[in-house]
Amino acid sequence: MKIVIVGANHAGLAAVRQLVQNGNGDFEITVIDRENSLGYISGATPLLIRGAVSTYKDFFSIDIKEYLDGIDHFYAHSTVTRVDFDQRRVFVESESKERKHSFVVDYDKLVLATGSFQQKLQVKNSELSGIYTIKNLREGLLVNQKIDSDRIKNVAIVGGGSIGVELSEAISKRRKKVTLFEIDKHLLGRNFSKEFSKIAERQLLGYGVELELDSEIIGFEGRAGKVSNVITTNGSFLADMVIITTGFLPNTNLGGFHLDKYTNGAYIVDAEQRTSDPDVYAVGDCATVSDSVLSDLTVDFSVANALRSGKIAAKSIMGIAKSIGEMVTTRVIRIFGLNFFATGITEKIADAYRIGYGYVDDEVYNLLPAINSGGEKVKLRIIYRNDDHRIIGAQICSKGDFSGIITFLSLAVQKKVTIDELEDYRFFFYPYFNTPDNILSNIAQKGIKELGDETAGDRNKY
Repeated sequence: MKIVIVGANHAGLAAVRQLVQNGNGDFEITVIDRENSLGYISGATPLLIRGAVSTYKDFFSIDIKEYLDGIDHFYAHSTVTRVDFDQRRVFVESESKERKHSFVVDYDKLVLATGSFQQKLQVKNSELSGIYTIKNLREGLLVNQKIDSDRIKNVAIVGGGSIGVELSEAISKRRKKVTLFEIDKHLLGRNFSKEFSKIAERQLLGYGVELELDSEIIGFEGRAGKVSNVITTNGSFLADMVIITTGFLPNTNLGGFHLDKYTNGAYIVDAEQRTSDPDVYAVGDCATVSDSVLSDLTVDFSVANALRSGKIAAKSIMGIAKSIGEMVTTRVIRIFGLNFFATGITEKIADAYRIGYGYVDDEVYNLLPAINSGGEKVKLRIIYRNDDHRIIGAQICSKGDFSGIITFLSLAVQKKVTIDELEDYRFFFYPYFNTPDNILSNIAQKGIKELGDETAGDRNKY
């Protein structure tokens, strides 16, 4: 069986890994990618820019050399120009130091792991030099090099999502004046409630990052072809460098005319990552996922989803696929030592889908006083449906590591656990890790009490 994988970042490489490690040897595997930085974890770029690590080479999810023996044909610096889905042929243009050449690859099964592309700002003077994105390793390294210059004093970051926020911290630690621009009234609004966004905003402001919220970019001004100012609905701001971190869109140019797409532009796939063409799979950022809470299709631009979907597609090709059903989106971000965890949906998304909800907040110590000498509290929120009390979202803010708890809550959302069931769950206790009354049991108990309190009604929607 001839298998062609287009795109060799996390999703494509996850498929390669599964095929090489568990395949029966009857596969002829061809991998094609436009870059050569295969498996680079782009979310780690802020760590490189802030100087937390000395080399980008620490941020690869896979050593491609380990799998080269299992790959029959590997083409880097190569672009797939089109796919003939009727004849099952992939047309490629490859570029090397010596020459450019074109060739065609036949396939029995095709895996599209073409990822996503960053939305461009369609504003005046966006072509000025000094305006960057950091979607891939090449762009990240360029920004990291340019920012060393003493001429770069004012850095404007456009987009208040997780990438923009983490870059703001990273660049401020390079002793630059950073201004973060966000069109919405709050940062991180896609994954966090307003109260948590406000904590994040205070954290950034406390460390010298300037915020321009509810601020739309109108255009840029420059001198001698280089950006000098950002022009917004709130005025003009100095900028020696601009970094665009606005949202991403699924890259579905290759198969958009042939394969079914959802309203968000992603290829519609089934539980085995199969598209509307049974011989074509789509994985990662270019494919839909089925959201457990919304019962709707969406896109999950995360490494975790890329790895999951690539593995499932490979298993399906090998005939051993097992559907894992609907998924839950989970996000984590660290801002100057303060950690923010989120899973499921926020109130804003619940409103958009007209889901009746309530929520319960708690702020407690996670350790006994004798252990917790620092006196740091943990802020939690659990969002649940009004009708059946099913948990549909959760958020945590703390200086400590609560990745284990948010993973547990993510599974609770996926498995449709109710707040009543959470209260009855038997959690372990050990003094060095938690308190006898587990924080999740406590918040669930508090939520149940509020549900039975007539005065809690005004916290529920619809």
